[in-house]
Amino acid sequence: MLFTTSPDAFKARFTDGLQNMLTPDGLGAFILVLANSMQDAQLRQQLATPLRETFAQLQQRQPDGPVDDVATFTALLKTGIEIFSGWEYARAEPWELVINPLRGLRPMRVSGEVFHELHQAFAADKFHFNKPFLRPEILWEGTAEGMNLRVLYNKFPFVPWHTLIVPEPQATLPQFLTQSYHERMMELATNTATYLPGFGIAFNSVGAYASVNHLNFQGFIRPSAFPVEAAQWQHNGGTQAYPLHCWRADSAQAAWKIIEGLHRENRPYNLLYRPQGCYIMPRKGQGTVSLPDWTQGIGWHELCGVFTLVEKSAATMGGAVFSHELSRLTY
Repeated sequence: MLFTTSPDAFKARFTDGLQNMLTPDGLGAFILVLANSMQDAQLRQQLATPLRETFAQLQQRQPDGPVDDVATFTALLKTGIEIFSGWEYARAEPWELVINPLRGLRPMRVSGEVFHELHQAFAADKFHFNKPFLRPEILWEGTAEGMNLRVLYNKFPFVPWHTLIVPEPQATLPQFLTQSYHERMMELATNTATYLPGFGIAFNSVGAYASVNHLNFQGFIRPSAFPVEAAQWQHNGGTQAYPLHCWRADSAQAAWKIIEGLHRENRPYNLLYRPQGCYIMPRKGQGTVSLPDWTQGIGWHELCGVFTLVEKSAATMGGAVFSHELSRLTY
């Protein structure tokens, strides 16, 4: 079972799935494998040759596919794939920076829309995780914490061992959190971390840079703490105020009371589930605050203190710049 395995077994399964996904006809799979290979030097080394070979085959065949994949591949044809290096890291205290140029090719989907309502009906005609062309991107399907789960690779990852966790996919639930799924995901994060140290789960509500209106959570393995988890912040018992409001709730019930209030207020929010509790970060909705040109969006990862940058030159900015962008989202 995916969530009760060792770190080595999880990473081996993750890597094998990427290698097996590459085919001369798999346009979307190629983009996914290329993007995932950038996160880890060993992954990049293992996948470099098959990626080059598949890219050459795809160039000859000029395959069709979903419009997002065709647009991304067209961009890659102009640049080639060799210019994309692995992720690079920097700090702008107290924040972390990840330079990830390939993520600049990611389609915006609903994360490019201006926020109006937290609850939006599921739309079968828009992108969702039951699309047949996504079958090769599934890492695992099974049952955990009383849920039928589909776990997919994240096509444009920005955190190590990044996955998408879709509960009850055939139920076509919209991206709107209920108490039941909140409690189960908090339990899943806590229990899985005993097998996979550093495991956590995140959630973007509609209006908080969720890119798909089909209920999904984001899994990852990050043994080190996020900046938002640092002891210095008031929400962790410290003395310093975080740039935007953040609660840390030690129980699912306490967290849900806060989330329920945000639902009543129609307030977008981002969540981070860690074994020690749930971080709840309400914020202004996407499209209601202008963004600087160095970011595509500010979702859960940025609110937790790690900023994804497409251009390396942006990494020279000081920490105050990033603090200011977080504070602008405070309501």
